[in-house]
Amino acid sequence: MIVRKAREEETSSIETVTLAAYEQYAAVKSEAHWKRYRKGILHTLSEEKKFECIVAEINGEMAGSVLFYPPNTDVYGGLLKPFPWAEIRLLAVAPSHRRKGVANALLEACEKESRELGCSYLGLHTDHSMEHAIKLYTKRGYVRFPDNDFYPVKDLHVMAFRKSV
Repeated sequence: MIVRKAREEETSSIETVTLAAYEQYAAVKSEAHWKRYRKGILHTLSEEKKFECIVAEINGEMAGSVLFYPPNTDVYGGLLKPFPWAEIRLLAVAPSHRRKGVANALLEACEKESRELGCSYLGLHTDHSMEHAIKLYTKRGYVRFPDNDFYPVKDLHVMAFRKSV
């Protein structure tokens, strides 16, 4: 497995992997919520210069990706004030590459990047439907940080987590 910064020409592959990874949530969210969420994923991936995309490849194939936001970036479009720590979004592993350590490798790369930037923490947000992700994060030492929870829409509680790095 190779973990590295994404290349500009990989935008389409990153979008494909991210949508494939998150497609499982279409079955547990309402149709309206899933459509909003999918649209939000595509919008986030298209944001210029806000984040660095880190990818994992296995045998030359895109296995996963994650968006890494440096400290003091408006990560959530004004819904929360910028954080003094780094934040990640849209950690995605292609379904065909799950259980191969891809998510752990991507998280480790982001944690390392956070330390190199002098951050005390690396943060992220998720919701209750992402049970496997929550288990992964807590196993890696991320703890709930409810001070940064938010509701982007009335019926969606987005939970904050962060880890000392």
